[in-house]
Amino acid sequence: MENKSILETLAQYRLKVEKDGKPIVDVPGLLALPGLLMAPKLSLTGLVAAPLLGCQVHLEGEDGKAVDVEGKVRDAAEAVVNTAGRAARTIREEVEKAWEAMSADDPAEEPDAEKDAKNTQEDETVQDIVEDLEKQAKSEIPTIQVNPDDSTRA
Repeated sequence: MENKSILETLAQYRLKVEKDGKPIVDVPGLLALPGLLMAPKLSLTGLVAAPLLGCQVHLEGEDGKAVDVEGKVRDAAEAVVNTAGRAARTIREEVEKAWEAMSADDPAEEPDAEKDAKNTQEDETVQDIVEDLEKQAKSEIPTIQVNPDDSTRA
């Protein structure tokens, strides 16, 4: 495959829009790509609206044969999905390896059963302290009785 400039490559293609077999637009690739880049929203709106209006949009090579744009887009999308899937699997595997290595490196790590027993014991101790503080607070709060008949007010 020979090296071609972008201009030479674009010159090989034509963008054609036809309705009932009659050409409506026949633009060389040299003009189609800059038009797409300068007004992308307008260009894409036209490409989407053309089939709704009964028009066919073709990208043709210099030999006059239609280029399978849909197939190329589908192939590119499939390549992106495959690459993303492989990257996700690799990341997950690396995270799992790192997690296993991190867990294995901590010899002071207690087994889960011992941790649970210790946590339960600590929770009971904290609960006992809270109950003792509540009892103490109740016993130290002075009770004030107010008599509604008392005419003296502060």
